[in-house]
Amino acid sequence: MNANAIHNILNLIGLIIGALVTFDWAGLGLSPTTAALVAGWVLIADKVIKLAMNIVRDGIGGLFKVQPPVQS
Repeated sequence: MNANAIHNILNLIGLIIGALVTFDWAGLGLSPTTAALVAGWVLIADKVIKLAMNIVRDGIGGLFKVQPPVQS
């Protein structure tokens, strides 16, 4: 699996987590604060994983270099 596919999967997970925050978790025994805290940590982990993938793939300098044009 390439880095782009992993990024897309993580983006989808972020979308799902974001949608789940709007769900009423009180029926399951979680307070809104706890649900938001869990969602926040999942989204932070998502960003850390993406940054780590980019650093491993391109190095620290790769975070700042100009991206090549898309070839059609």
